[in-house]
Amino acid sequence: MKDMRGILVAIVMIVAAVGLGCERFEPTETERRAIEGRVTAYLHALADAYSSLDTSELSEYATGSETSEVTMMIRGLVGTGDRVEARLLSVEFTTVTVFREINANVAANEVWEVVRFDAFSGREKGRAPTTVQDTMFQLRKVDGVWMITARRVNPQGEPTPGTEVIIPT
Repeated sequence: MKDMRGILVAIVMIVAAVGLGCERFEPTETERRAIEGRVTAYLHALADAYSSLDTSELSEYATGSETSEVTMMIRGLVGTGDRVEARLLSVEFTTVTVFREINANVAANEVWEVVRFDAFSGREKGRAPTTVQDTMFQLRKVDGVWMITARRVNPQGEPTPGTEVIIPT
């Protein structure tokens, strides 16, 4: 009987310890709206950055490391002689989690219209009227504001046939 009480006490202590150590992952409705709003605003600023080749607007929504990542991507495009104009058509949030009240992860499906131009002549080189991207975001609350620390596009394999129209050169 004494052994049973010891086992029961041990089980109760383990359950209590696990319960105290658990984090809350489901955001409140207010947190969810704030996070989704920041991500959506960031995506519009990202479209502007690609279209204008200027990332300065991103600093309102993203940390320096994320802004630097986008700057490198834009430089890579220009280095190949390309410039894009992107327009966010829609974003659907599939998962939003919050942990330790200052970190968040977001999974989303984005739909973009993307037009590719020759960076020097301005001539249109290609058009993708509906580019779908499966993305993951990491956010951190800095001074009470959610900031994007990273955005990653998950590889989806082969593009959907017929989604890009290439204009002959």
